[in-house]
This record gives sequence, structure tokens and C-alpha cells, in this order.
Amino acid sequence: MKNKVFNDKITHKDSFVKNGIACNEIACFGGSFDPPHNGHLAIIKKALEILQPQKLFLIPTFLNPFKANFYFSPQKRLEWLYKLYPNLSNSQLSNPQIEILDFEIRQNKPTPTIQTIDFITKTYQPTKIFLLLGADNLAKLPLWDSYDLLKTKVEFVIIPRLDYKIPEYFRILPLVPLDISSTHIRALIAEKNPKVLDFIPEILHDEIKTLF
Repeated sequence: MKNKVFNDKITHKDSFVKNGIACNEIACFGGSFDPPHNGHLAIIKKALEILQPQKLFLIPTFLNPFKANFYFSPQKRLEWLYKLYPNLSNSQLSNPQIEILDFEIRQNKPTPTIQTIDFITKTYQPTKIFLLLGADNLAKLPLWDSYDLLKTKVEFVIIPRLDYKIPEYFRILPLVPLDISSTHIRALIAEKNPKVLDFIPEILHDEIKTLF
């Protein structure tokens, strides 16, 4: 059995509930975004193009449960995502609605993904949730809180990463693996290396330069 790749745009009918905010299909892209970089933008663009969700949520974590600390504060990372927000929409993609969901940051503590998905399910009552996940996270996926329950609530869409194999039973996002990571970017920032600007969205350049 080969990996299932999204190569057709998904169409759907609208769904509604009494409060008027229900969605049929939702895509969730969570992460530290520590800091946001051009790789994130490429993933967002491809997810919108292929999945065409009614909403795509960008969900910055307060702190990844598998990490001891963060580099930039949750408030700073959230601020940067809001700066990027006007540049994320693509008028050629039927005006999908991108939203930044600060649910996990508002918890002020590491928040299991299952809690975020339950919040989204209760609030928007979607018929389907796509959960975007980097291939480098697959090894620890069975260790996630309530993983067995989570996998019944979402469809994982795996983002290819260099040197990481994706098991055949996962769907993958058809994206050429990018040789870019927040870890490498943080190292360049610590070195005050101006090459870091090659990986950072232009709208954040001036602020990143103040760190040199």
C-alpha cells in the first residue's frame, strides 16, 4: 500500500448550526512557530491549495509538551503570526478563511492537542478535521496525550521532512521537503548571522535585525 497523497482539490457543501459559525472541513496547523519562517508559509499555501478547508487554523503552542522551554515568548510568537496574517491569504484559492487560534497560549501552560481539537469540535462542529503534522514528529506521536482518541477525531496529514520516512498508512501533503527548520534559524540568530533573513518572511526582517 502506498502513501495516499492529496492530489485533488476537495469540494464540499456548507454546513450550519444555530450560532452560524459551523464549518464543514477544518485544517489545523499547530506548532511553536519559534520563530515563524518561510517553510511555514509554504506549508500553509500548499494546505490551502490542496485541502481547501473552510477554515485553516494556525495554532501556536504555549510550550511544546516535549520541550523544556521556548526561545521567543508565546506573546512574541503570537504577535509575529498576526503580522504575517495579512500576507497568508491567496486570492486564487476561493478565499479560504485563515485564522490564528490562540487557545493554547491562553492556557498559559503546555496543552495537549486533544484539548485543542475538542475545543474546535465544540465551537465549530466540523464534519472533518485535518491535522497537519511534520514527519519529524511521527516517532513521538504514540506518546501524545490520548493519542488513541485523537486519531479517531482527526485525519493526520503529514508534512514531508528531509531524512524522515513516512509510514504508508498516513496521508502526506504533496510538498517538496524543505531544508529549513526553526532550530537552524535560532542558531543563526544566536550567531547574529545575517543569513537568517533568507529564511524569515520579509515583513519580520526589521524586527529580527534588532536581535543582531
